[in-house]
Amino acid sequence: MLLRVVPVLAQTPDSLSSAATNIVNFMNPIMPGADPQALVVGKTVWIYPTWSPRGTEQFYAFSSTDLKHWQRHGPVLDLANVPWIKDDGQPDHGAWAPGIIEHDGKYFFYYAVGPQNPTPSRIGVAVGNNPAGPFTDSGKPLLTGGNGFEAIDPMVFTDPKSGKSYLYAGGSAGATLRIFELNPDMISFAREIHVKTPPNFTEGAFVHYHDKKYYLSYSHGSWRESSYSVYYATADSPTGPWTYRGAILTSDATHKGPGHHSFIINPFTGEWLIVYHRWDQKTGDGPYHGTRQICIDRVNYDADGLILPIVMTDANERPAKAPGIVIDHSPASSGIYIGSPSLAILPDGDYVASHDEFGPKSTSTKSAVTRIFKSSDRGQTWQPTAVIQGQFWSTLFVHDGALYLIGTDKEYGNAIIRRSLDDGITWTTPTNNASGLLRNDGQYHCAPVPVIEHAGRIWRALERRNPPTGWAKNFCAGMFSAPADSDLLNATNWVTSNFLPGNKQWLGGDFHGWLEGNAVVTPDGQIVDLLRVDTPGLPEKAAIVNVSADGQTTSFDPATGFIDLPGGEKKFTIRHDPQSGGYWTLASIIPNATEISAGKLPPGSIRNTLALLHSDDLKTWETRRILLYHPDIMKHGFQYVDWQFDGDDLIAVCRTAYDDDQGGAHTYHDANFLTFHRIANFRSLRQ
Repeated sequence: MLLRVVPVLAQTPDSLSSAATNIVNFMNPIMPGADPQALVVGKTVWIYPTWSPRGTEQFYAFSSTDLKHWQRHGPVLDLANVPWIKDDGQPDHGAWAPGIIEHDGKYFFYYAVGPQNPTPSRIGVAVGNNPAGPFTDSGKPLLTGGNGFEAIDPMVFTDPKSGKSYLYAGGSAGATLRIFELNPDMISFAREIHVKTPPNFTEGAFVHYHDKKYYLSYSHGSWRESSYSVYYATADSPTGPWTYRGAILTSDATHKGPGHHSFIINPFTGEWLIVYHRWDQKTGDGPYHGTRQICIDRVNYDADGLILPIVMTDANERPAKAPGIVIDHSPASSGIYIGSPSLAILPDGDYVASHDEFGPKSTSTKSAVTRIFKSSDRGQTWQPTAVIQGQFWSTLFVHDGALYLIGTDKEYGNAIIRRSLDDGITWTTPTNNASGLLRNDGQYHCAPVPVIEHAGRIWRALERRNPPTGWAKNFCAGMFSAPADSDLLNATNWVTSNFLPGNKQWLGGDFHGWLEGNAVVTPDGQIVDLLRVDTPGLPEKAAIVNVSADGQTTSFDPATGFIDLPGGEKKFTIRHDPQSGGYWTLASIIPNATEISAGKLPPGSIRNTLALLHSDDLKTWETRRILLYHPDIMKHGFQYVDWQFDGDDLIAVCRTAYDDDQGGAHTYHDANFLTFHRIANFRSLRQ
């Protein structure tokens, strides 16, 4: 099963605050699961579904700041931590249909527990300090079923007029709705309000308040069949009496059994939304089997406040726009793909970006092409400035007021460097060892990784392929360095370390190579080469190779040199933060291992989730925020990101495989876009 939601937050065109202002659809379906309860906290939308990697033994939460990209949290509650679960004497239990509400700064999490037969179902409540949990159970059931009543599907609503809170529960075989007023502690009842169950009620009650009316909506029919649907009634109070209004969400030709829903107000647009589950790609009336999908669609009211029929949508109803600001686009049909994005900030504050070309119709194996672009308005618009013949896998950097580009001249080519004194319009040509041809013995490999200044020297990691066959397994890790005050076009000023081979016996025989290393200074002032590691399993790994102070010697201890790094099997850029300390990277992480088995791809080939990570010591890494996500892993990728500090923001360029109006990318790897992104106030971001 492909987990369609996993961590999320899209950092798209301009900044965090404006990321969701141009939504045209909701990427339906947004994730697998059922019974979604949604909650808005500030500008973040939370969804709590019936879904867990361990079936119905746990609950997870998912958050989003743009309603398209979702980040997973949890488990927020595990039945193993609920002390009363086994009081009914049953050996196995499951939980489902959560409900959540905020009250006086705490979050109250309600849930149904079964089996429902032969013992009655029960409703529990747990308490947490924030919407991401964890939630601690109150210590006893809040409500127990019996006498034909099933204690399921809890939902709590606080009346905006009276401030009182009510629990709504019940349904399925008993098809009975019960309402209880809660005490201020939210974990006990003040009284039951006896109500008449509305017509066509089956389960999944939800109450919302709109334009001075109370709306009670609920599911009708069998959840495995096309009859499952959403009906509603209205009232002048949260407890009725209810005026029946009829159906608002029913099966159509391609989506079956929509129901068990919640309503929220879109925090970005103010429009009402319904969050629900449905069966996709099913035919007939059922019963259906497999996995239900969670979706979001718009809710509209007529002049009398009645809900108009809700139209279910798919992600592909309108052409999707690649996230971020598009710098360049090369359609898959061209046979030329976008690679090696790099980014630099010029002395006057303008931005310059680059990418190379690869693919079956490119010249990357003979004399590669790199394209240069410039922005004078903080990345909002970009203009091409140069096309360079004979440049590949390259990094842009600024030194002593000049712009440089260092890499190779083709795939596994010579090591070269170029200089521009006019902001990337014209460039020197590396024809000999005095003009930028640093090494002419070929077989060099690299990527747009950092060029840094440390201890009076310029440092840049490269690899060399020896023997000259294959990918990764024969890459040897090395470091180039030169005095910072020297002529960087003169090859004699550059010191090349030994090139250190890997060993296939490392990692218990799962080491398949290392590549695309980052020159980084450790907290104790040592220069290291931190490399991507190709290995088939999780957690993803990186390797820290030690480099001598004079840049001539590299060494590696396999017992201590491997670290866990989310996204470590794909190219990453690591930089030290001079303002707050620590280290940052943008990496293509795998938030859920399900995506590996679903796509039958190794970890290094899953690139549909881009995240911001932080470390204090280069060894222990924390995922701070999911920035970009797409549920498809086969033709969508956010990868090879290069980035720079820009005050309180990060700015980044990304090799992006995404939908376009010409059939989309060839594969997740064969990107068709170069995109620019600004991550505003990045230091303050948390999961």
